Amino acid sequence: MQAPRGTRDLFGEELQSIRHVMRRMEEVFKRYGYEEIETPIFEHLELFTKKSGSSVVRQLYAFKDKSSRDLALRPEITAPVARVYIQRLRSRPKPVKLYYFGSCFRYEEPQSKRWRQFLQSGAEILGTADPAADAEIAALTGHVMEDLGFADFELRLGHIRLLRELLSHAGVKGEAQDPILRAVDSKEEKRISEEIGRAGIKPAEEKLFRELISLRGEVSILEQAAPLLRKIPRATAALQNLRAIIGYLPSLGVKNFSLDLGIARGLDYYTDFVFEAYLGGVQVAGGGRYDELVEQLGGEPTPAVGVAFGIDRIAQTLLERGMVPLRDRLDCLVLPVNEEVRAEAMRVVTELRRAGLAADIDLVGRKFTKAMEYANAIGVKRVVVVGPKELKQGRVILKDMITGEQEVVPREELPRALKSEA
Repeated sequence: MQAPRGTRDLFGEELQSIRHVMRRMEEVFKRYGYEEIETPIFEHLELFTKKSGSSVVRQLYAFKDKSSRDLALRPEITAPVARVYIQRLRSRPKPVKLYYFGSCFRYEEPQSKRWRQFLQSGAEILGTADPAADAEIAALTGHVMEDLGFADFELRLGHIRLLRELLSHAGVKGEAQDPILRAVDSKEEKRISEEIGRAGIKPAEEKLFRELISLRGEVSILEQAAPLLRKIPRATAALQNLRAIIGYLPSLGVKNFSLDLGIARGLDYYTDFVFEAYLGGVQVAGGGRYDELVEQLGGEPTPAVGVAFGIDRIAQTLLERGMVPLRDRLDCLVLPVNEEVRAEAMRVVTELRRAGLAADIDLVGRKFTKAMEYANAIGVKRVVVVGPKELKQGRVILKDMITGEQEVVPREELPRALKSEA
């Protein structure tokens, strides 16, 4: 038997890296005042088919339960958070700030750092349209990357409203825009051309659209975007919104960012500000404003903005770069020299565990020589040897398995000795 394709078993350094990422992320989320939320792994299918985007819908793990209800494993967690907000949190003081961790599932072709079951984390702000909220989400994303030790991450900002208003001006409105935006998100030139042609956009409008999505670089590119949009009032307002968000970033400590007006995102519910974070050219986070999602799911109109992180990709990058502070599984292994002192060795290991140390004992009943070989095999750095002579003196032997040095330590001093050498 093997694990299903697109899934993996996690243990050792790989799992340690993932847990390290989750701990650091949670610390940052809490510093920004977010409250943790957890949603079910499966939801009603309709939650995701309403506005998640056709590419996500095609990748759903959907099924009927024993009562013939249409359900699906969650492909992302923003829509479930919006559902919880509608059901249970809408009367809370605004804004409502939430963070989450959880497994998501998409039936897509497995490739490097992409899995059919993957871990996602994220943060959402619901109940405010203030550009300061958008700026905070971008700042939080940068803060997470910095806190994990990445000095080379890229934060790229855009505004999907600019694209939507330009498409509306060209006669492509509502959901008819979504295939074009998904093509832009794919960055496949052939696909973009096909969707533009299918929508019947005139050459002059196509030229404007292509000029807009090609704008990338410093804040100064907004001066190039303004003339392209001057005849479209709502696009001009979106440009001002983007300027306002950027204006808050220095105060929030964000310096490392660029603009990319071709960011379209792969989910159809984004309405305005959008952004993505990259490591070595690989996208590891993304988000933006989704002011219509709560209403589309049956709630009252509620502005919202958020970000989602790909934990697996981030953790793998940390491992590849040797940036994970990997902790030894054990502080020590306790070994009795013979069967007569085994019960007392068990008492020693219990004392160490209760003192907050990670301690283990041979549970196979090996002879002492074989037990020492086992200690070498599992890579433990220190062994506590429990012998009858030392026990009578209230002592044990602490052996360093790397240097071979050993010392006799009073039993009551053993926890302190192990902690001081950690």
